[in-house]
Amino acid sequence: MHPEMDLKITTAQLLGQTGLWDVAIANGRIAAIAPVIPSFAPTIIDAAGRLLIPGLVDAHLHLDKALLLDRAPAVEGTFAEAMRETRRLKETLTVDDIQIRSRRVIENAIALGTTAMRSHVEVDPTLGLTAMAALLPLREEYAWGITLQLAVFAQDGITNIEGEATLLRQAIAMGGDVIGSAPYVDPNPERNIEIVFDIAQEFDCDVDFHLDFLDDDAPLTLPFVIAETIRRGWQGRVCLGHMTKLAALPPHELAAIAPALQAAGISILALPASDVYIMARKDSHNVRRGIAPIHTLAGLGVNTGIAINNIQNLFTPFGDGDMLRICTLLAELLQLGTRDSHQLCLEMATTRAAKAIGIHDHGLAVGNPADLVLLGSTSVSDAIAAPPTDRTVIKQGAIVAQSKLERRIGRIVKR
Repeated sequence: MHPEMDLKITTAQLLGQTGLWDVAIANGRIAAIAPVIPSFAPTIIDAAGRLLIPGLVDAHLHLDKALLLDRAPAVEGTFAEAMRETRRLKETLTVDDIQIRSRRVIENAIALGTTAMRSHVEVDPTLGLTAMAALLPLREEYAWGITLQLAVFAQDGITNIEGEATLLRQAIAMGGDVIGSAPYVDPNPERNIEIVFDIAQEFDCDVDFHLDFLDDDAPLTLPFVIAETIRRGWQGRVCLGHMTKLAALPPHELAAIAPALQAAGISILALPASDVYIMARKDSHNVRRGIAPIHTLAGLGVNTGIAINNIQNLFTPFGDGDMLRICTLLAELLQLGTRDSHQLCLEMATTRAAKAIGIHDHGLAVGNPADLVLLGSTSVSDAIAAPPTDRTVIKQGAIVAQSKLERRIGRIVKR
C-alpha cells in the first residue's frame, strides 16, 4: 500500500518489460512499479497500453547559437562558413537576445519530453561572459520542467586566444557545471586538452569535449584524451561529442579501442543531425554517413548516447529539439531495424544519455526521480518509426506538459 502516493500511472508499457505495469509516484520520486498497484492517488493517468519511458535527455546542445538561421542563411553550407559567420554573429549577441531564443528552445524541449539538457556556453574575448550571464538565470527559471547543465565551452581554441583560459575559469566560477572545448580547432590540441583538465581539477567539474569531428587526415586525438582521463583520475567524468572519425575505423581497430574507453569511463555522444549534414562534403560519390558507430560501441560495453547539438543555424539548418526524431534519424542512418535496436535508440536518448552527463539516477526504477514521458505509441518500434505528437511529460512527479494531436479528416465545410 502507498497511501502517500501523489500520482499513479496505470497499464503502461515499459522499456525492456513484457506486460502492462502501474507506476506510483510520491514526493517527486518513483515509489513503486508493479503489474497492479491498488492504492489510491489523487491523480491517475490511464496509459491504456501506451509506452512510458524515462524523460528524454538532450546531452549536447548549443542554446546560445540556436535559431540564428534567419540572420545568416547558409550559402556554402560548409563547416568553415558556419564557423566564420557564427564568429561574426557573436559580435551582435546580447543577454536579451540569447534568452529570447533559448526560452523558445527550452519550452519546446519540455513540451516534447526533454527533462534534462546539457547546453554548451561559448566563452571567448568576442562574446565574453554574455552567454553565461544569459543562461545562468534560465537554469533556475526552468528547473520546474528541466534539469539544465551549463558546459563552459571554448569553440575557437584556447592556446591561440590570449586570455581565453582566464575567461573559462571566470565562467566556471560564475556557476558553470562542466568545462570543455573543441581541440580540433586549436593549433595545439593536446595543450588545449591539458588546460581543460587543469580547470576541471581546479573546480572539481566534469569534462566535455567536441572531439575528432573534422573529416581530415589528422590522427585521432582520442588516445590522448583517454590517457589524460586516467592520469588525472577523471574516470566516469568525461563525455565526448561528435567522434565522427570513429566511423572510418575498421572493425578490429574500433574493437581494440573500446576496452580503453570502458576502463576510462568515457561516454561517446553521436550528434546525427549535425554530423550527417557537415561531414563528407568532399566526397563526390559513395558519400560517407559520418556518424560515430555508437551501436557497435554500445555492444562493446561503452556508454553511448545521442543528442541534438544545433537547431536551425549554420551548423544544422534544421530541427525542433525533438529527441525522438533524432532516434528515428539514427535508426535510419545506422540501419537499426530490430526491436532490440529500437530499444537501444531510446536508451541512448534517455538513460544512457543521462549517464553521459553525470546523471546516474535517471530511469524507471524505484527511488529514482519521477522524470517520465508517456508517449502516444503502442510499442518501442512504433515510437521510433513515427514519433507521436501525443505526449504527457512528468518532471519530479508533476505533470509539466501535455500535447495531443487533433485531426479532422473528410469534408469539413459543407457546401
